[in-house]
Amino acid sequence: MTKTPPSILVDGSYYLYRAFHAMSKADLRNADGEPTGAVRGVTYMLNRLKKNYPGSNIAVIFDSKGKTFRNDIYSEYKAQRTPMPEDLRFQIQPIYEIIQAMGLSFLSIAGVEADDVIGTLAHQLTNQIDAEVVISTGDKDMAQLVNRHITLVNTMTGGMMDIKGVQDKFGLPPELIVDYLALMGDKVDNIPGVPRIGKKTALYLLQNFSGLNIIYENLELISSLGLRGAKKIPEQLAKNKHLAELSYILATIKCDVILNLPLDKLINGHQNKEELIHLFSKMNFEDLVLKLSP
Repeated sequence: MTKTPPSILVDGSYYLYRAFHAMSKADLRNADGEPTGAVRGVTYMLNRLKKNYPGSNIAVIFDSKGKTFRNDIYSEYKAQRTPMPEDLRFQIQPIYEIIQAMGLSFLSIAGVEADDVIGTLAHQLTNQIDAEVVISTGDKDMAQLVNRHITLVNTMTGGMMDIKGVQDKFGLPPELIVDYLALMGDKVDNIPGVPRIGKKTALYLLQNFSGLNIIYENLELISSLGLRGAKKIPEQLAKNKHLAELSYILATIKCDVILNLPLDKLINGHQNKEELIHLFSKMNFEDLVLKLSP
């Protein structure tokens, strides 16, 4: 029996920034002096995915402009982030055009973060059509989505992460990743967490109590643990319970967003070779033009 190829969901927003920063030192530009590094990086990643997963449908998901529900409940969410560099902003449209010319699905849902779109689609694909799903990302938050049908791949490093991989990397199973983030916070997204609770303390607590709620039900037992500064931890947790609960909500990837998007929209279309040659030529990607030319 032939195994059906997995559906691939690409965290486009993550790779957009990763490609930009990875290529920034090279400062790649076309003949007109326009920046092309991020375009090349994302194109390389997508070509690698197509090669590694032949026959798979690939959907590339990006964040949309504007606020989401997380901004409504916590105004400081991602507030520390600097504006998008102009050189990166210039490359977004060419990337979108290349994705569509490749025949891949391109998604950006207004008012919904890419993580939530990916989480929702992953659950719909596994629950509604019994598909295996591979999420292409390097974002640690996505580890919470991993289960026996959903795995992660970092296309830039080649690393794969299944349930065992999450356990090996974090010391916790996928179902406790949100609890982990709620305790220690996340500087990247400006999720506060509990002050003075770092990675080691959060890990130790969850390995002993298996969940945020269980920790709060057993604060009196924490001081008896062989943890440095354990006597002060219960008080720190108690007075910052509101931050832990807020951080839990902020860190949780929603898997029930109403997308109004039939799953058959995720099926790859035909590659437009002529358009790709035109776009690659404009970027001065001679090697990619050569691969497509007769």
